[in-house]
Amino acid sequence: MKNTTKKKRNCNPNLVRARHCYSFAEIAEVYHRHTRTVQTWRREGLQVIDDASKPYLVMGAEIRRFLRQRRQKSRRPLKAGEFFCSKCRCPRKSLPDKLSVEITNKRLGKTHKQAFIRGACEACGQSLLLFSSDRKVKGLLEKTDCFYRNIGRL
Repeated sequence: MKNTTKKKRNCNPNLVRARHCYSFAEIAEVYHRHTRTVQTWRREGLQVIDDASKPYLVMGAEIRRFLRQRRQKSRRPLKAGEFFCSKCRCPRKSLPDKLSVEITNKRLGKTHKQAFIRGACEACGQSLLLFSSDRKVKGLLEKTDCFYRNIGRL
């Protein structure tokens, strides 16, 4: 039977010890990747201890730095009023007529309430969802006129 579990896209940098040396095979085993993937990482900027000796060894601190830098490079910060569209894979604004806000009575800390901002991507029409607080929603309501709904405790 085929294994259908989906691999995570990002690797947890904390799975390796910072002061240990790892070969490509060990790195591949820790992160459940193929050794060719680790070789690709080397071409992308993963520094080995000594290029002349084989097997190539990499310090754990270097693996952590590389993976954190790689994750940071792929991040796309959102501006006010933007959503991340999973279909377009980039930040997008919502269609104004599809924008709605739902504030629940669930608390976020002592003073704020949970809010869901829903919309539709302006480019592809994909439904969008943004988890927020009622404090941030007030600023959005001032800028745009959107459908507002207060939901009681479910």
